[in-house]
Amino acid sequence: MSEKIKSKKKVTLSSIAKEAGVSIATVSRVINNNSSVNDDIKESIQNILEKNKYIKKNKFSKRIIFLSMPSVSNPFFSDLMDSILKTVSLYNYYLIIFDCNKSNNLYDEYITYLKEIGIAGCIIIPDYKYPKDVLKIFTQLTCPVIFLDRKVDIENINYVGLDNKKGSYNGTKYLLDLGHKNIVYLAGKQATSSEKERYEGFRLALEESNIKFNELDYYIIGDNDFDTSYSEIMKKIKSKLEFTAIFGASDIMCFGARRALEESNIRVPDDVSIIGYDDIVFSSMMALTTVSSPVKELGKSVVISLLDLINGRVKENINIVLPCNLIIRKSCKRI
Repeated sequence: MSEKIKSKKKVTLSSIAKEAGVSIATVSRVINNNSSVNDDIKESIQNILEKNKYIKKNKFSKRIIFLSMPSVSNPFFSDLMDSILKTVSLYNYYLIIFDCNKSNNLYDEYITYLKEIGIAGCIIIPDYKYPKDVLKIFTQLTCPVIFLDRKVDIENINYVGLDNKKGSYNGTKYLLDLGHKNIVYLAGKQATSSEKERYEGFRLALEESNIKFNELDYYIIGDNDFDTSYSEIMKKIKSKLEFTAIFGASDIMCFGARRALEESNIRVPDDVSIIGYDDIVFSSMMALTTVSSPVKELGKSVVISLLDLINGRVKENINIVLPCNLIIRKSCKRI
């Protein structure tokens, strides 16, 4: 796949003119619908343009930013996209959004398309399904590229993200300070760097308090999904597993967990405390204690950083990591 993209020749006015046996000026006149070109020559050039899938670049190309993200249905990514869109618009740029979760098999075509039309820059939130070689292809674009939220194992890249490890560490310490020891960890997408970092922070807090973690019983994969989290927590309840708290690596999983608890007549926070991650818009309505991911600041930061690269204000690689803060509400209780 990657070899196909690398070997594709760039279609230019010069290459079209050479194939048609005319001047570059003649090709330009055809592209711009100038009536001075002979009909036969015009038809010949148009056929060549169509065959080579030539896309006319315009004045907007230099003000287009491409955003690739896993899923706009996820509230966190939806809020992040909104922040990016508002900031892009503020600086008079345009945004193309690619939901790679729905169109994962089309990314090679999109990259080729981006090369052809010419864009100002790219923001990539890597999907866990992306092969490493495909991510490398993004870095081969001539425009600046920034990876957002999730880290990739590629050297010399630009990155803007969150301090997930410290955030989950602080959230877990809060539960420990309230006296909780039997804590269920509800995990998100296991292959993503953000999930790995959140689990690392959780385990570090337990280790520092000399609390052993029984991963077999207390580590549950909720997959960042409401229904999956609901069913997995319900299984633990029916198995009579003893736990006094749940740490969810995303708020949406906590909502599913809470539904399972409430349907089993287990009260939050009187019987079980719950703490989440991200602080999406519904979390305050649910009075959920959570680790806040500063999504608005994250969106602004990545756009401003990209514009700094586009306009040459920054020459070195960008590496920005924003802190995550604990938001205490009413879903946790001291025991």
